[in-house]
Parts: sequence; C-alpha cells; structure tokens
Amino acid sequence: GHPGGNPAQREECGGCHCAGKSSQSHRKILPAGHPIITQCAALTGAPNFMSNFTDLDLACANAIRTLTLDAVQKAKSGHPGMPLGMADVAWVLYKNFMRVNPADVTWFDRDRLIISAGHGSMLAYALLYLTGQPAMTLDELMQFRQVGSRSPGHPENHLTPGIEVTTGPLGAGTGNSAGMALAEAWLAARYNRASFPVVDH
Repeated sequence: GHPGGNPAQREECGGCHCAGKSSQSHRKILPAGHPIITQCAALTGAPNFMSNFTDLDLACANAIRTLTLDAVQKAKSGHPGMPLGMADVAWVLYKNFMRVNPADVTWFDRDRLIISAGHGSMLAYALLYLTGQPAMTLDELMQFRQVGSRSPGHPENHLTPGIEVTTGPLGAGTGNSAGMALAEAWLAARYNRASFPVVDH
C-alpha cells in the first residue's frame, strides 16, 4: 500500500492512499491493470485499523512490550527492539485478522505467524502467552534464552508449541513463509469447493 497523505493530496491522486503529486508517478508509467494500480483503488475507503487504535489496544500492545522488557532484563541478553516496535502491529493482526486456537496449535486451517527476524522471538512468545497457549507460561517467558527453556533466543518449532518454523539464519523465515503461502494456495485450489472453503487460512 501507499502511505496516506491528507485528503486533498489523495484527491489529486485519484482518491488513492498515496501521498499526492510527489508519489503518484506510478499512475503515469504503469498500465491501468497493474497490481499496484488495482491495489491503490482497492485501498480507497478501506478500513484503517491503526487509525482506530484505542486506549485498550494500546494497553494490549504495551503488555507485549512489558513482557519483552522483563524477559530481556532477566536474561541480561536479547534483542527487544523488534518486539517493542512491532507490538502495535502484532496486536492489530491478532485482534482483527489472525485465526488461531491456543488450545490446539496444530489446527489445520490456522493462520501462521512466521518471524523471519528470529532474534525478535520475544514477540512470538509474548503473543503465545497472551493468547493463552498452555505451554507458554509466565515462568517460561522468564526463562527466555536459558538452556532447556521453551523460549530460546531464536524460535524453534520442534521445541515450542505454537512456533510455526525455526528461524535462526537471517532470511529463513522469508523462505518459509513463501513456501507455506504456496502450499496453502495449492491446497485451496485442489480441495476447496464453491461455498465450502476447506483451506482458507
């Protein structure tokens, strides 16, 4: 999507959410059916979940930040920056889009959270705890980056229930997420029927 300008700027750019004349060159060089143009049109009038961020939303996002800071401080190591910066986005994703079942982390049609920046693993652990995943207790969070804990420095899917993939090497999560998206699309094309979407995560 395009960063939103003020209403007058968006009107200059045909109503889309780009920032007016300074960033509307895409309309001059791209064909009318190009994905960027169609996406721009689709965004017009689309709900902006971040602009409706309430005090309760902020409190929930701050819970992610607080858990992250406490765990990193206790471990005396770790990378808090990504969880702190992404807490608002993560909360909006889980509140409005993600479909998960904390009691059954292997539910077939669940949505998958994959963090390519594995050093930001406290974001995933905090979300598992806050959504009620039984294996991710407060005690486990406070064992962050300790030998034998379920909250290692990088996510390990064979170790921590609810972690979808192991993302240690940089970029591993990107490859995994692309592969999972392709697999989901193939399964949907193979098994879905009209009015009966077996696979739609």
